[in-house]
Parts: sequence; structure tokens; C-alpha cells
Amino acid sequence: QYEGVGPKLMGDILGMVIVESGWGSMLPTVVIANMAQSGPAARCGQLNIGDQIIAINGISLVGLAS
Repeated sequence: QYEGVGPKLMGDILGMVIVESGWGSMLPTVVIANMAQSGPAARCGQLNIGDQIIAINGISLVGLAS
């Protein structure tokens, strides 16, 4: 579990692409599919392609993708 990228302003991008974790996943949520090398998500050093995103700002994403 990681604390995220940090604060961002309205309209700022995080520099990552997320997709559904896929049908039949044990934990249906979203995963990081790609990241811009110079984007905030990559620069934070805590996120990697393939990581599951469970919640954003305390709001659960589990089951949202299904």
C-alpha cells in the first residue's frame, strides 16, 4: 500500500493510463497500464505499471470496473 502521487491542481494530469483489471480478477479494480516517463505518477517513484489502484482519496475502486 502506498500513499499516492500527492496534491494536484484541477485539470492537471497524472501521466498514467489505467484500465480494468480484467474479467475474473480476484480483486476487480483498475491497474496502471502505462505511465509517461516525466509525469507525476512516474516521478513519485512509488507506482509501477501493473500496480492495482484500490482507492483514490479514500474512495474504493474495488468492484467499480465490473
